[in-house]
Amino acid sequence: MCTRKQTGFWFPLLGFGFALAGADKLLGLRGYERLFARWGWRRTGLYVVGAAEFLGGVMVATPLLRRRGGQILSAASAAVLSKEMARAETGLALRRLGLLLAAVTAAIV
Repeated sequence: MCTRKQTGFWFPLLGFGFALAGADKLLGLRGYERLFARWGWRRTGLYVVGAAEFLGGVMVATPLLRRRGGQILSAASAAVLSKEMARAETGLALRRLGLLLAAVTAAIV
């Protein structure tokens, strides 16, 4: 089992990364808008994923909320990963799989 000292640096960094990616989506950056449109998702889907990443990232960075944040991030990442795999976007899917594994780790540690 990981001690608080072992996880003290990594989870806040992971949370910051997710929160930043979520903020980018919430701001409606054009690259994300095009990607989600290509998948057939509406702008609402972009905002839902962005909000989940932002909120989940902030929660993962907070020790008391880490598990719940990891669950939120796991759900959002699984949804995005399923679309990437269905569209055979292996480069994106491989990166998302790494993020999903990190989110699941946060949910169980």
